[in-house]
Amino acid sequence: MTTLFLLFSAIYLFILFSFIVGILRLPCQRDKKQKPISIIVAARNEEANIANLIKSISAQNYPHELFELIIADDRSEDRTATLVQKYALKYDFIKFVKITEQNPALVGKKGAISAAINEAQHDILAFTDADCIVGKDWLKEINSHFTDEIDFVAGFSFIDMGNKFFTGLKNIERSAIFAVTSGSFGLDWAVTCTAGNMSYRKSIFQKIGGFSGIGHIPSGDDDLLLQKMRHEIREMNFIFKPKAMVNTSNISNIGSHIQRESRRASKWKYYTPSIKLLTLFVFLYYIIFITTFFLLFFQSFGLELFLSILGIKVIFETLLISIFLHKIRRKKLLLYLPIAELIYLPYFIYFALRGTFGKYKWK
Repeated sequence: MTTLFLLFSAIYLFILFSFIVGILRLPCQRDKKQKPISIIVAARNEEANIANLIKSISAQNYPHELFELIIADDRSEDRTATLVQKYALKYDFIKFVKITEQNPALVGKKGAISAAINEAQHDILAFTDADCIVGKDWLKEINSHFTDEIDFVAGFSFIDMGNKFFTGLKNIERSAIFAVTSGSFGLDWAVTCTAGNMSYRKSIFQKIGGFSGIGHIPSGDDDLLLQKMRHEIREMNFIFKPKAMVNTSNISNIGSHIQRESRRASKWKYYTPSIKLLTLFVFLYYIIFITTFFLLFFQSFGLELFLSILGIKVIFETLLISIFLHKIRRKKLLLYLPIAELIYLPYFIYFALRGTFGKYKWK
């Protein structure tokens, strides 16, 4: 067991170090030329949120004549369509697309997203969710990060849990995920991304045949699509600017949070082999780590060795997350890291199993 623990620990630390290097290797070149952008939003029963999103987009520090907002109403049963049409009369940059029936080949949001992309006039497509609020420099930074060689750009999205403690705890976890996202981009390895703050070229989407091959999967319009695109993408980049962040609406109850996390974990079986292997390795390492901890109580493992590995693990994880938080200027979230270190291993294992073998509900 000792040899296995040491081997897995060494590989895990090497992976963390690689992501640190990846963040530092991200392209620094920016393009100041203002380019036209199409914003794509799929909305389903979002009457409580859609107005805030539209208002944040209308307040963008970017010329209104250079972007369009295409909102695809995905069979809403509330006043979402009515509100969008009302705002379309006020803002000439809004386009409305109505989805009346779900395409069985494009489940989840994919049918609405595909319909909106078909209406897009511009090559750069910026994506966010209907329950989000985008920062004032969101389009400005997307534009500057799309140099001639960049085909895919992602950014940080902050979640409000409605409680300061749980919000901090959730966002330190998200910071770790986004640190892996940005680090993998720097390594030219598309591990994951989130739909709340990402952008890519329409030409790449069309070149890979859109969602064909993954259209039957309820989720995955972000990370699975990125993995499918990877061989056609020349370079990727990540936006760290605070004013380009996206805030996601309040998840007010535990049930909604469990469903979201389960849905996210359910995609593992569809990942590319290299990413499936990476996540499987992390899962096994966490199992081994917890097992080794319990062996300490039976004197089957050396306490000093375990504490040494634990200390090195925490240092590498803290370094990776600290670099990311420094770049997005959210260093106060580090206050939640000690608690996250205590609970994240069982948390990860639970949702990995629930997402892979259990069921979840789609809105």
